[in-house]
Amino acid sequence: MEDPVKRLHKFRNRIAHHEGIWHLPLEARRDDIQRVLAFIAPAAAAWVADASRIDDVLARRP
Repeated sequence: MEDPVKRLHKFRNRIAHHEGIWHLPLEARRDDIQRVLAFIAPAAAAWVADASRIDDVLARRP
């Protein structure tokens, strides 16, 4: 099983190359982002979790 940093690296590369991402498990990538951020800066992770609108965006995806 890949670690969250490797998954996020692949995810970042897809975005950087303008590849489609809507078919990917975006909720899992959101969780990876939160997990990695919590390791780096727990206070920032808490702020992002509180301020993020990603769940609203994902609810409206095609």
